[in-house]
Amino acid sequence: MLKHAYLIMAHEDTLVLRRLIQLLDNENNCIYIHIDRNSRFRDTSQIQQLVKKAKLTIYQKYKVYWGTNSITLAEIFLLKKAIKSGSHYYHFLSGADLPIKKQSEIQNFFERNKGKEFIHFGTEQYQKDIASRYTPYHFFTRQLGRKREKKFWVDMETYSLAIQRRLHIDRTKRKAYSFYGGANWCSITAELAQYIVQHYGKYKGAFRWTQISDELVWQTIVMDSPYCENLYKIGKNNDYTACARYIDWNRGTPYVFRTEDFPDLMRAEECMFARKFDEKVDKEIIEKLYQTLIQ
Repeated sequence: MLKHAYLIMAHEDTLVLRRLIQLLDNENNCIYIHIDRNSRFRDTSQIQQLVKKAKLTIYQKYKVYWGTNSITLAEIFLLKKAIKSGSHYYHFLSGADLPIKKQSEIQNFFERNKGKEFIHFGTEQYQKDIASRYTPYHFFTRQLGRKREKKFWVDMETYSLAIQRRLHIDRTKRKAYSFYGGANWCSITAELAQYIVQHYGKYKGAFRWTQISDELVWQTIVMDSPYCENLYKIGKNNDYTACARYIDWNRGTPYVFRTEDFPDLMRAEECMFARKFDEKVDKEIIEKLYQTLIQ
């Protein structure tokens, strides 16, 4: 049977995270968790006690800030640690994700599609729209934050971008590769994982001052590699089955699944995982999935 490594980016100790870990607890799995150092999540003893069969390793290395390269650095760090497990597949998940298939079904799905890379790409228009993330330098993303409420830093960012436009700054001119974007949640083979770790230095500088680089890194590297030929679904059409995940951006940012969505989740044949879930919004769907899949 294939061996799987699950790389989880977590910010807090939630029911979703606990159920996720329990549903991944299988003798063929290794679980690697990175906990944001900005969070108050310090005591992991209860999380560790949930795992009976899988190998669990928990890290708290980086302070993670929205939109900055800190997210990419944490993911690359986890990948470097995880490849030592010798797993066949590496799955990036968030602490708000859950599997929507039993472990046996997940195993069978990746066995049938062994060698395929499960990476999502946004639409052709999306690829054009995100150029503003990587063409200029974004020096103040951390200070701006997601809500951009601090006028001083908004002004600093505005002036910085205006000056760069005046000077015709374009960081892509000297790059021998193109940038692509999509979801940062993916499932990749051991071969591509090794390739990314070995070649990340080539892209590191480009991603440092790129905004939301975690939604560019896998797509950019795979399209600049021989592994682009192994994509499960080729095409920039915003199809999330390309990464074997059920994510709904039509009803939310993304939508938080409710109990009434249970039949749709169960019918999603090409999706092994779904996001996102939140016990503050609907606890019942989390427990219903857990009870259905743990058996």
